[in-house]
Amino acid sequence: MKVKNKIKEGKKENNKAITLIALVITIIVLLILAGVSIAMLTGENGILTQAQRAKTETENAQVVEEDRLNEYEDYINGATGVVTGGEWNEEKGVNTPTLKGNMELVRYENGEWVKDETGSNYSYVAGSGTADNNSSEWANAVVTIDGVESYFVWIPRYEYKIDSDTHTIDVKFIPTTQTTADEGYIIHPAFTNNVDMGGWTSELSGLWIGKYESSRVDATGEDEGISTKIKVQPNVKSFRNETIGDMYTYARAYSSSLNSHMLKNSEWGAVVYLTHSKYGRNGTEVTQNRNSSYITANENIEENTNQSSTGNVYGIYDLSGGAAEYVASYYNGTTNSNLTDNGGSFASINGISTEYAMVYTGITENIDYKMGDATYETRGWNEDYANFINSNTPFFIRGGANSSPSGLVGIFYFATYGDINNTYSFRMCIII
Repeated sequence: MKVKNKIKEGKKENNKAITLIALVITIIVLLILAGVSIAMLTGENGILTQAQRAKTETENAQVVEEDRLNEYEDYINGATGVVTGGEWNEEKGVNTPTLKGNMELVRYENGEWVKDETGSNYSYVAGSGTADNNSSEWANAVVTIDGVESYFVWIPRYEYKIDSDTHTIDVKFIPTTQTTADEGYIIHPAFTNNVDMGGWTSELSGLWIGKYESSRVDATGEDEGISTKIKVQPNVKSFRNETIGDMYTYARAYSSSLNSHMLKNSEWGAVVYLTHSKYGRNGTEVTQNRNSSYITANENIEENTNQSSTGNVYGIYDLSGGAAEYVASYYNGTTNSNLTDNGGSFASINGISTEYAMVYTGITENIDYKMGDATYETRGWNEDYANFINSNTPFFIRGGANSSPSGLVGIFYFATYGDINNTYSFRMCIII
């Protein structure tokens, strides 16, 4: 009996040994399989890497496809036509407005905009003394895309000189061929080929600026609409409730052949410097659009000419009040979520300036401002509020809103933000 028991005990010990060996082998096999699985998931040719690469390639392909569709759409709408204008007009004393394809100059007659058959019924007339100047009739054009009309105003190329003591801006219009400023003057950077200062990729004869704040194509005076396509019209609710990154994207998608984009700080500066000069309001402050429903031009351009950059129907509206306006200009040295989450495709940490967006590399106003951007050069003019960008709110807003009290609104107003806001819109610019 004792021998049999020993045999049985030996068998139990052998079984335990075999089970332990099997367990070790199983663990080793599982580790090998896990290693193989991880290698298949990660690494240069791993499933996750390939999936991410495929996602990126798909997104890039979508961007290319959208650009091509926009080009085809522009072609259908005639935007790829021959470019005219841009040359110096000795009689007018400015560069002739540039036109392309589906653009035409217009005049305001009997309560409506009609085609300017002569193509020359515009003027940039200097005011005298300190009186408000209502004589300039800046060139206006209508752009038609998909049957929808949008209105733009011509800002001819100029050089300027600021008198900080008297808060005046002397403007001299110049031809495109003049690339060196007269003594004491600065060619406004928005017209130059210096993208770091808010310019373009070539010297410009002028800029076409949205006459009103942007709106959705299905917007009315009662409803903001839901479309992401843009129109620039009076008497409709402005385009709001979007991230600045999305606004930038929608502005670029308006017309690729017309180089459409969200206004930059430099372009805002070019508009308000001319507005403040003797060719605009001659120092008279633009009246605030106080329409609480964010309706462009405060519903009536003829009744509200004091809200125009010229004091008449030919100027640019909503520069003061209406909705505050985001511009495509930002501080690139922050990791704040306002930049990374809301900046979309154009804003990034350590990003660089392009023809469509301006980058500020510092947050010290008197050092890091850009010439011509209507910040430090005109700080506090008309007692307008001024607050430079910072690491928490890296994007500029301009003009102030309809509900802002005196001092927190105006053409020289600038502040900063970064998130979606119901009171913020944007303005369009096209370049030919």
